[in-house]
Amino acid sequence: MSRARTRPRLRRTSEQTQTQTQTQTQTQTQTQTRDKIGEDELQRVRAELAQCAARASAGECAQSALASAREIARGHDGDVEVRYTLLTLEEMAVPAAVTLDRWSALLAEAPGHAAILRGYVLRLLKESKCDEARVVVDQHAPETLDEVRQGQTRAELLADLRAHDASDDLFRRLIERHDRRDTRVAFAKRLKKRGLLAQANAMLAPVAASFPPDSKAAQLAATLANDYAFYRRFESESGLADQDVRIVAMKYAILSFRDRVLPQPEPRRPKSIALLTGSLGPGGAERQLTRLACHLQKAATTACADDDAARPVGRVEVIVKQHAMHAAPQKGQRLDFFLSTLKDAGVAVTQINALPVVAASEQSIADADLLRMLQNLPATVHYGVTRIAPLFRERRFDVVSLWQDGTCLFGALAALLAGVPVIHLVFRGLPPNIRRERHRPEYAALFNALAMVPGVYFVCNSRTGAQAYAEWLGLPLERFRVLYNGVPELDVHGDESDIRRWEAFAHKTADATETIGGVFRLEPDKRPLSWIRLAAEYLKKRPRARFFIVGDGRLQQDAIDLANELGIADRLLFAGLSSHVGFWYSKMDAKVMLSRFEGLPNVLIEAQMLGVATLSTPAGGAAECFVDGVTGHLLECAEQPDLQSACEHLALLVDRCRAEASTRQHARDRARLLFSVNAMTSTFNELCFPDMDAAASSRPGDVRERPRVV
Repeated sequence: MSRARTRPRLRRTSEQTQTQTQTQTQTQTQTQTRDKIGEDELQRVRAELAQCAARASAGECAQSALASAREIARGHDGDVEVRYTLLTLEEMAVPAAVTLDRWSALLAEAPGHAAILRGYVLRLLKESKCDEARVVVDQHAPETLDEVRQGQTRAELLADLRAHDASDDLFRRLIERHDRRDTRVAFAKRLKKRGLLAQANAMLAPVAASFPPDSKAAQLAATLANDYAFYRRFESESGLADQDVRIVAMKYAILSFRDRVLPQPEPRRPKSIALLTGSLGPGGAERQLTRLACHLQKAATTACADDDAARPVGRVEVIVKQHAMHAAPQKGQRLDFFLSTLKDAGVAVTQINALPVVAASEQSIADADLLRMLQNLPATVHYGVTRIAPLFRERRFDVVSLWQDGTCLFGALAALLAGVPVIHLVFRGLPPNIRRERHRPEYAALFNALAMVPGVYFVCNSRTGAQAYAEWLGLPLERFRVLYNGVPELDVHGDESDIRRWEAFAHKTADATETIGGVFRLEPDKRPLSWIRLAAEYLKKRPRARFFIVGDGRLQQDAIDLANELGIADRLLFAGLSSHVGFWYSKMDAKVMLSRFEGLPNVLIEAQMLGVATLSTPAGGAAECFVDGVTGHLLECAEQPDLQSACEHLALLVDRCRAEASTRQHARDRARLLFSVNAMTSTFNELCFPDMDAAASSRPGDVRERPRVV
């Protein structure tokens, strides 16, 4: 009986086991099916997100692409690849997006993901955290020659960090060790991006024949070879070897106009004039341009049939890159300081950033070679060609006057393309080879090419500047004209806020026997901290002096802190920005300027106009603004001024001007003769009508002597 009872139980157990096995198999099959469906769905989502990113990169509205991507990614945001693509799209759509922490978290989750690593590094660079970015690169992509992909990743990241020498060296060592085609392609792309066409072509030429015919690598190799052959028609092999081809393209695009024929002058026809600059901020160049534009506008609206009509001025327009701030301006970065002055004078103002972009291919340019060069310009030059050239064609200006080096870079070729007959390159200080922080490799090629084009005139606001530019460019000094700054008679009345600030300071320093002033932006080149140290030294010798500074800027708080630290805060007033500088000059016994770099300093001329003695470094054309040893004193060195010597000469200036009233009058007379607005406008008119003045100079652009007053 026991055996009989056991057999059915065993049969039932066998059946249960079989059923369980079938159930497990079905469950596994269902799980695998679900996993397969999930994986297929995830792959579909990733592919659609990649398409969104590609469309955004190709020019589609990034915000729209991001909205679509978020909808596609719903329910899949736990996937690293999905989050990576969304974060990349967010970077495109929202430039100011705060994504740094999310990049960091994503990299921590996928530390070996090269694309995420690069996204994090680029975000750090956008936030100016260059040192931190280098640490991340060293940590996640250490140098290696054995692991070629890791080495290549590091080389590309170093290029992103602009460590080009280190990047190039690593690329070359990887190629020497492994000579992989993908490494050559990656290196060639980086070289091409920097404009190093000859090097990029040389990198792919040895392996070009081995690429599949329809591959992107083959297309890249063919493009490089074709471009190299094109530019070799214009430039030598050695000239292209280490040269940015974009600069070569700019150079020969300009030189295509060297044989241009200018229209015959029509002396009685009013000239339309455009004055261009970067912004309308509170700088010296912007002040001079505004002053000149207002004076020209007045002449245009009051012209009558007398001698002045021989040089009639018609339409006057000021064109600036930007004058409107889309957000609250940072300290010292106001871009519209002179905008209301121009509008009150009836001067039309155009903002370049608000103009439509018109590709060169849409500008009816017949010369195929020129059109090809225009597709490959430096970014700043391309900016001008696509925005300003159409405007110049439409407005048909007779004269385009480009103020400051950067404006020449984006405006000169645009003016040539539009057929502007007279183009001024107006330099407002020392050349960029001296002011290294403003130097760009395009400048020398730009100016030397423009020197060979008819109708282009070089203008400086000081003889010192003209000599420096001539030496740098290897051009004869006779090619340069001097357009001295024009300074009007200054009103010595202040507004209520000026008067209130002065009276409070005067009351606090009622024991003062002399007042030393400065009018300058509190920026590094103006050396406000050295100015305050000079004040502290001077007060040790003459403790009853008082000082004030008119202006503001990035170093204002540093200057205030230093004054407190040196214990002179109660003898020093920070007056801030003022539209009534004449009021402040009228309170000075002497003025001090310790700039490292200058053009022709307006503030020195303004001080001399009101008979104020000036002490200055020999920056730019400072020496041309006063008579050294008579109406002012020129320090020996602009780089490291001797503050002790400055204090001694400042005291002598104050005492002499108080004792000799004739010295103050001499300063006024000389400044009015050389630097009046009428003198500036007269010289500018000569530059606008160069053919009418040919008899007065040996060739266009001559440096002319002003009357010498000593």
